Amino acid sequence: MAEVYVGSTMGAEGFSRRIAIKRVLPGFSDNAGFASMFVAEAQISAQLVHPNIVSVLDFDRDAEGRLFLVMELIDGHDLDALIGTGMLPLPVVIFIIGEVLRGLGFAHDLPTGTGMRGIVHRDISPHNVLLSWEGAVKISDFGIAKARAASEATASVFIKGKPAYMSPEQANGQRLDGRSDLFAVGVILWEMLVGQRLFVADDTRATLAAVLFGQIPRPRTARPDLPKDLERVTMKLLERDLPARYATAEEAIADLMNCDDAPRSGREVLVAVLAERFPETAPVRQSIARARSVGTVATPPPGTVAVYSGPTLTGSAAGPLSTPAPTRAGLSTVMSAPTATIAKPRGRRLPQLAMLLVVMVASGAVTFMIVSAARHRADPAGDTVSALDTGSPAGAAGSAHPGTAASDATAGVPVDRATPAVPAIPAPKPRAFDAQPTQPGLGASGFLRIVSVPVLAVTVDGKPYGDTPLTIPLNVGTHRLRLQNSQTHFDEVLPSVNINENQTTTIERMPR
Repeated sequence: MAEVYVGSTMGAEGFSRRIAIKRVLPGFSDNAGFASMFVAEAQISAQLVHPNIVSVLDFDRDAEGRLFLVMELIDGHDLDALIGTGMLPLPVVIFIIGEVLRGLGFAHDLPTGTGMRGIVHRDISPHNVLLSWEGAVKISDFGIAKARAASEATASVFIKGKPAYMSPEQANGQRLDGRSDLFAVGVILWEMLVGQRLFVADDTRATLAAVLFGQIPRPRTARPDLPKDLERVTMKLLERDLPARYATAEEAIADLMNCDDAPRSGREVLVAVLAERFPETAPVRQSIARARSVGTVATPPPGTVAVYSGPTLTGSAAGPLSTPAPTRAGLSTVMSAPTATIAKPRGRRLPQLAMLLVVMVASGAVTFMIVSAARHRADPAGDTVSALDTGSPAGAAGSAHPGTAASDATAGVPVDRATPAVPAIPAPKPRAFDAQPTQPGLGASGFLRIVSVPVLAVTVDGKPYGDTPLTIPLNVGTHRLRLQNSQTHFDEVLPSVNINENQTTTIERMPR
């Protein structure tokens, strides 16, 4: 329904900035319904100023009366193209999904003063996630987004969006809130981890039926090597039962960033993967080229070329952007291509701790030797500290030669001399993936796990914790638990639930 151009703004004193221009195709601008939707996109997008959302800079009609948007130009590829190059390293997957969630979290809860309570995108898919060569991740195309003027986006007679990425409530034509977008993110995450489409069918009707009723297998059934923590996040995003799904994007981000494979520098790993997967179009950073010229860097990232040579167009009428696209195979058959950019081994935390322990013990031993030698040299009692024999007069003089280390093995140090102790290293605490982190300052604690069918609201000691399933960290002792479901009129109070240290107490209910 629209075409996208690359252009440049022209200002005083030669000022220029490359931008993207989205212009409605002939005939659609005169369509009142489509024109209204396009104007709504402009009005909504104007409120969305966030690093993970494509910015809209201007909106107008051209000389032919055709509507157009002026947007920031994202020089790179969309997520759909990157997925088509093969399986991605888990740190890259986590980084991209986390950035998408950050953008959605902002849209779902716009700051006060925008005149809107929040925006539901309603069309989250790999095509609408743009990736820049510099590692930026941005959501685009709020064309069918719905502003929440009241508490929720209104239901629609027409189902809008891509069926394979719809939430069940969207496919069913129900009222929507931000959790609908989170389900779509879960579909994208599942497909990036497994390398297959989640909801596959012959036509739209069958696809919607799969979204509503089809089985959602756990990613580890297809890829047993996937970490369990990442699978847990994926399946919670894909909960069909709304109370069981993440309530906000921020909650999903917290769990995602707590996964073992969460990257410390996600932007850098994404830049490296984009350069590797798109060698014909990825630009080489000037810093790398400059380092090569002075011989400090042997080679650029694998597969990169000297400079980006895509089309350069000036003005809004210069023509559509036609950067050559890489050859793309089907999603279900191309996910076996490995990457040489990221190599992050499984189960790395224990080896790292072991190495840290070895280094600290070794450094403590060296410190002990140096401090002991220094004390003995300064001891007025005349204790002898012998230097290692280097064949120089220093060996007989009793003072260490520069560059040599004093050895207690030959020093004759009295055995009752006080020596500094190597500090003890605390053992790592076990991590409870299903539980929220224990709050600082709490005493001995355990966990309370509540599961039920249907969902029950949980209150412990008068404090609401949300809906089941839940795993809650609590102080050791007796607690008062209340379980409620207003729709089924279920209300149960357990006045004495015992919590034992480092143990999980499980409560299961199936009220009818």
